[in-house]
Amino acid sequence: MDCGIAREALSAAMDGEAVPGLAMTDVDRHVQGCAPCARWQDRAARINRLAVLSPAGEERDLTDEVLAKAVLPAGEPRPVDTAALAQTSSRPSLLYILVRIGLVLAAVAQAAVAIVELLGQDDPMMTMAGHMDHETSAFNFAIGVVLAFVAADPRRARPQLPLLGSVVGVLVLVSTFDLGAHAVGWNRLVTHIPLAVGLILVAALGSNTGSGTNRSSGTTGTATDVRTRRFPMRTAKRLGVLGSIVVGGLLAVTGSAYAHVTAQPGTATQGSYTKIAFRVPNEEDKASTVKLEVTFPTDHPIASVEVKDVPGWTAQIDKSTLATPLKSDDGPITEAVSKITWSGGSLAPDHFAEFEVSMGPLPTDTDKLVFKAVQTYDNGDVVRWIDTSAPGGAEPEHPAPTVQLTAKNASTAAAVTPTADTNSTSDSSLPLAFGIAGIVIGLAAGGLAVAALRRGRAAE
Repeated sequence: MDCGIAREALSAAMDGEAVPGLAMTDVDRHVQGCAPCARWQDRAARINRLAVLSPAGEERDLTDEVLAKAVLPAGEPRPVDTAALAQTSSRPSLLYILVRIGLVLAAVAQAAVAIVELLGQDDPMMTMAGHMDHETSAFNFAIGVVLAFVAADPRRARPQLPLLGSVVGVLVLVSTFDLGAHAVGWNRLVTHIPLAVGLILVAALGSNTGSGTNRSSGTTGTATDVRTRRFPMRTAKRLGVLGSIVVGGLLAVTGSAYAHVTAQPGTATQGSYTKIAFRVPNEEDKASTVKLEVTFPTDHPIASVEVKDVPGWTAQIDKSTLATPLKSDDGPITEAVSKITWSGGSLAPDHFAEFEVSMGPLPTDTDKLVFKAVQTYDNGDVVRWIDTSAPGGAEPEHPAPTVQLTAKNASTAAAVTPTADTNSTSDSSLPLAFGIAGIVIGLAAGGLAVAALRRGRAAE
């Protein structure tokens, strides 16, 4: 084979081209037997590597001039000079400034919540509960620092979305379940608002800054490729709608789930013995509950009532004479409990307590028992939980604790004992409804973060 033909074939192969009518195996055999061609191949390979890997010199970019004169298909966006556009867009928009200011305020509020929690303990770091409170405070403070960093450098927004989105989603979920169980009050849930607002604002910045890197000046692209400090109206509207869903939904569920005095569990079997806990939340922001009075139904008296001791509280049991004595194995019962009063203790804001009573046998001639309750605060306020609702009607403002009674059958008769399990079915479907609402709102919060994250990745 001629050396010229072999070298031409080698050059074409280095450029990724094929030589028609010539097999590279023949060229390889020629190079193995021809020392000059072998040296030529080595030099050509080194030159090729230098051409590929060496930095190119600075040359004037003619792309903008060429594309400006090009005829584009109908509907194709006109390329723009991103350097010029970046200069005209260097000033941030008012909405962009307001979002960053709002994020700073959310960060300060979140950090303030943590500081108040840290300094508000009478005996810090002395009990397990106190240490858990401090752990929560430390986490809240860290979230505030994260929000402040994002406000200072919006390029940090997108990496924080998975963390903030998951925290808000789970927090909304557990908060709604706690509301359904009457285990938390409004004044505690207010402290979660800065975090929810912070997530919305971080998502706004994350959807606008993309991956956090800007194109350098002098490059060319379409107008939609340019990362500026301005919010498209479509992005602002989407974030506004999703933000309204998260914050408004949380407020709506919180308002509808305002805590009540309830009887737990809310169901029992006719003719059986059971244990009922009167769950009492403190709904006042600056007052403590100091007394609870529970009135027993006189039209359906209960023969045996025993009270469990509650530390710090004293129980007074009042009895009344029955017009018609109750029958029992030990003879007729002429008196029954008419009211129990717990006093002497103090239930602070953001806390709840349970006052347990064992009672029985439950009446067999009614399907529910209504225990009217009166809650007294140390500031003199009195809340009367005495209202009842008609079947299928709306829940009154101050509903009385109620226990639904079901008919006794063979399966339940063997299971009922005077010390019924406190983990019985709840008295209402409200916790389930609040839980479902919490799932929806939590998914909306998580979806907000995921959507912003995906939009940024798709735009890269």
